[in-house]
Amino acid sequence: MKYLKALSLCAGLIIGGLSLQAQSLDEIVNKNTAVMGGADKLKAIKTQYTEGNMEIQGMQVPVRRWVKQGEAMRLEFDIMGTKNIQVVTKNNGWQLMPAAMKNDVEDIDGNMLKLIRSQLDVTGELFDYAAKGKKVELVGKDTVNGAPAFKLKVTNTENITGIAYVDAASFYLVKATNEVEVQGQKAQIVTLLSDYKKTPDGYAYPGTTEQSPIGMKMNITKVEVNQPIADSLFTKPVVQ
Repeated sequence: MKYLKALSLCAGLIIGGLSLQAQSLDEIVNKNTAVMGGADKLKAIKTQYTEGNMEIQGMQVPVRRWVKQGEAMRLEFDIMGTKNIQVVTKNNGWQLMPAAMKNDVEDIDGNMLKLIRSQLDVTGELFDYAAKGKKVELVGKDTVNGAPAFKLKVTNTENITGIAYVDAASFYLVKATNEVEVQGQKAQIVTLLSDYKKTPDGYAYPGTTEQSPIGMKMNITKVEVNQPIADSLFTKPVVQ
């Protein structure tokens, strides 16, 4: 089950024909914020619950995720008759992965924590980035699935750098590339986001996410915002 650790990164992170000229970084970010629901709505997010099905190596894997904005995240996925759990907070993380023949709760190592901790922010890669301590640069233009896109370099507070591609027509984030290191091995993860939908209260989310070289496809079936989430979901079990 070599893909299990990479799998946890995925759960939890393309169309148009407009000219890419005369668009500043601020204009791109502001338009992305608007299509994702608007600044006021994004600032108001306190919690998010997501359900979906992940397709990987010919399997359909049910996935559930609970997030308290900026504080904690719990991911559950059911595979081969087992329930696997991963919890990350601002300060630490733990996981229980019986599908990987690990039946004891274990701490998540530092490198993995750096990669996963970005999932504590559900307001978007670009929204309010300066206040979050991120650095974003407009570095050029490209195409995604044949459509023009703005190419932004994003450096987060863990000093992890990636490239975000914002569609020039819709201003949705449609692609992201990140260099990651897991268990001493470096790899480039490419994420494609499409089929954007909106919740009844106006928050946008990608209905489909695909990642390579992992070979994962995630279909989101449910998103709820600002529903109560119990703190006990993030509490590390006590080993008897």
